[in-house]
Amino acid sequence: MENSMNPFDIHFNGCCQPVTPFRHLLFVLTIMVCTSFCPVLATEIVPDIMSLNPDTGYAGFSYLVTVNGQNFKPDMTASLELDGSVLNLSEISLVNNSSLTFRALIPASVKPGYYQFSLVSPDGKVQKLNQAFHVQPPAAPMIQNLSPAQAKAGSLVPAQITGKYFRSGGNVSLSKGKEKIILTNQSVSFTNISGTFAIPVDVAPGTWNVTVTNSDGQNATLPEAFTIMALPAPRILAITPDQGEMDTPVTVAITGSEFLPGAVFSLNRKDLVITGKDVVTDSSGRITGFVLVPSKYPEGLWDLWVTNPDGQSVQKNNAFLSGTPAAPFSLHISPSWAVQGTNREVTIRGMAFLEGDRVTLQSAEKTIQATNITVVSDTQITCTLEIPSDAKTGSWDVVVTSRYNKSDILPSGFRIYDKESLLLAGIEPDVAEQGQFFTATVYGHNLVNGSGISLTAEGEEPILGEVMFIPSLGEMGVSFHIPADAMPDIWDLTLISPSGKELTKDKALKVSYNNTPVIFTIDPDRAPAGTDDMKVTVTGKNFGDNEYLDLNLSLNGTTLPVSGTVSYKGTRAIGYLTIPNGTPTGWYDLSLIRDAGQGKGSMEREMFRVL
Repeated sequence: MENSMNPFDIHFNGCCQPVTPFRHLLFVLTIMVCTSFCPVLATEIVPDIMSLNPDTGYAGFSYLVTVNGQNFKPDMTASLELDGSVLNLSEISLVNNSSLTFRALIPASVKPGYYQFSLVSPDGKVQKLNQAFHVQPPAAPMIQNLSPAQAKAGSLVPAQITGKYFRSGGNVSLSKGKEKIILTNQSVSFTNISGTFAIPVDVAPGTWNVTVTNSDGQNATLPEAFTIMALPAPRILAITPDQGEMDTPVTVAITGSEFLPGAVFSLNRKDLVITGKDVVTDSSGRITGFVLVPSKYPEGLWDLWVTNPDGQSVQKNNAFLSGTPAAPFSLHISPSWAVQGTNREVTIRGMAFLEGDRVTLQSAEKTIQATNITVVSDTQITCTLEIPSDAKTGSWDVVVTSRYNKSDILPSGFRIYDKESLLLAGIEPDVAEQGQFFTATVYGHNLVNGSGISLTAEGEEPILGEVMFIPSLGEMGVSFHIPADAMPDIWDLTLISPSGKELTKDKALKVSYNNTPVIFTIDPDRAPAGTDDMKVTVTGKNFGDNEYLDLNLSLNGTTLPVSGTVSYKGTRAIGYLTIPNGTPTGWYDLSLIRDAGQGKGSMEREMFRVL
């Protein structure tokens, strides 16, 4: 047990040397002395920096940075420095003894490069990490998305742009060509910009680019990121009142839809324009204002125009009447008959027709209202007459009533027949000329094959027609040849059915004088000088039949006769042309005179070319 240590054997290091036993008292005294006079060498614990995350940042932005390491304590301070350039660090916070965070605010003008990180303990001890944080030059913005991606013109659009490297103090805009819309009420973060686009009503529709420009001038553009949709064009229903006296202000209300604030209206007639005054858009469906038509302008109808601020406009024809309204007059209806239980499309001609006119058939207390009424012009109306199956047969009055309740009546102007009637209603065309060959359509009801058709006039030989086809019981295709010496007059149309029943439509077709030729073509239309006895064919109408014609080509005093020209069935003339050598070249006029040069003639310019 000699080598065993006595529990009272004490070994000292440092200034005090080991002492062999004086036992308890000496031990206690020794401890007291050493405690009072001998220094103790303690181990120093210092922070250790391992990394920064992130360790890179762009000038002009702030970053929340985490420092990883060990032995971190409260109340430590930190700095980032490069060649005397020091970054502003704030919000230093101890997470635990191995992690702390701080916010680095990097000015846009700071020197780029690798910064040294210093961490200072409360007792002043400093620990450093070289090239700990890389400051890069200011980054250009990057756009990822714009939401929403579309809007209508004239709207306020709350918008959000996502991306990164956004900085306060810049601007955001939509652009298309030279047009630009700026984002207002901006709120900016590193990855998000929000604000409002005020889309003008008169902006160009289509796709627009979005551009973000930072305060340092760097920018990014996302092409065709936003679509602006055009507003619907305005529509007019009516103007009230729709009539006013001359030289008198008339307050009007225009109803419709898609009217925009700032819309204007006017009354137009050819080159005349009356602009609406004190115009107010009460709503999208109503505009008010007043108009005054000077007495220096003629009374009559005006077109109404409404134009929105985006340039879109709408027109309502014959919408406003200046002066005293006139009643329709001088009525004529065609066709002038129908059969029970059928619909009849008719055309009414006359004067002073207005938009809103009504058409009716009247017989005693009975009335048939026309439908699908279209006022084609102030002289023509088209409509549909729906004839009931039990409608009274016989004559009906035709009545046209204006929107001002002024009417005109065509007494007994329309006739209704029963379903079993064999009818001969008329012929189209209802005019022809002496010597004319033409095909016409005969209208009626219950027309059948085997019927005979002719034109008759008192004291004249009937002009027989040839029935070519009957496409329906209401139509018959017929061809006629009007003799060249037929009496110019209004001829009756006569039909004899296979059963022998004879029907006549009085004054159905007008035959007029016709000895004025009309030239259409010449064939061939060119030939060189030196051509001898070349056959020439001229087409047209009203040439007569087997009649000698005077046919000539002329240019600046040079005349080339077409010899032996004879007409065939009124539509062709054939002759022979000789062009002497030395004849001037160029385009020649063609003239044709009937009756061997004694009748009427016509001329067409530059019909034939001498080469």
